[in-house]
Amino acid sequence: MIRPVGIDIGTSSIKLIELQEKKAKLEILKCAINPILGEDIKASLKDLLALSKPSARRVNISLSGPSVIVRYIEMPPMKKEELRSAIKFEGGKYVPFDINEAILDCAILDKSPSGNANRVLLVAARKDSVNTCMEIFKEAGLDIANIDADTVAILNAFQRLGIQTEQENIYAMINIGSRFSNMNITVGAYPYFTRDLLWGGSDITNRVKESLRLNPDETEVLKRNPGERKAELAAVLIPTLEKFISEIRMSFDYFETQFGKNIERLYISGGGAYLFNIQDFLKENLGMDVVLWNPLEGIKIPDESVCKDVKNSPGQFAVAMGLALRK
Repeated sequence: MIRPVGIDIGTSSIKLIELQEKKAKLEILKCAINPILGEDIKASLKDLLALSKPSARRVNISLSGPSVIVRYIEMPPMKKEELRSAIKFEGGKYVPFDINEAILDCAILDKSPSGNANRVLLVAARKDSVNTCMEIFKEAGLDIANIDADTVAILNAFQRLGIQTEQENIYAMINIGSRFSNMNITVGAYPYFTRDLLWGGSDITNRVKESLRLNPDETEVLKRNPGERKAELAAVLIPTLEKFISEIRMSFDYFETQFGKNIERLYISGGGAYLFNIQDFLKENLGMDVVLWNPLEGIKIPDESVCKDVKNSPGQFAVAMGLALRK
């Protein structure tokens, strides 16, 4: 079966995954990553397509940051068609920008705790951001099948790759990107909280580069493999990581106060999740189990030479995998 290709445009790189289905099992057909140099997304996308040579021209893409918001709201029980019409009138209460300049979509999740309403996932994106993104892909000769929010794509990858969640288990996911980190909190199989954190791997990179006076290549190597400089690097990183912890705690406290439930485990992904001590730092400061999860878990990789970064840091493909899984 031909599936759309999942393409994740981040702030520092573009990731691509194409899946194929054989005997009811998924395997990676194409996988690639390409840096964005000088914010030239069009050139980077062109190079990525030349590098990966995907067999399909239909793609699933996503948006992140202040141009897109995800909210969980309650609405009276109604048919999907009626809900879409109602959202046009109700959406303005939840969208922080002009509703007339936004594109809205929604999906029914489950019953609210009261049982008298449905919990509804509402996604809104600025029209200008959507149009700009669509134009980039059209110029590259690609047809857009679906547009998601990064956080929704991450949920898709998390829920469909074999991570077992009991009905009452409460997990958080944080995908640490270059400029933004995407957070989701789920209760069982259903999402309850979503937020983009204005913190990412670039905060770490800039701190290390300036404090230790390194060039970009040296900085990237040291961030992952500090060797004998572990103590020195840890001292440099603590102020930046404490800011990240503060952002996470604020969201966790809000969720726990709102729903009266405690988060049991945190899963981290994204390129920033491979910082040498971040997993232990989060575990110690949040007081919970922290897992570096692999969004490619359960997906066959026939030829790892297709993309060497799959083996080295699969977590940075979380968004792309979620998009590739979407039919």
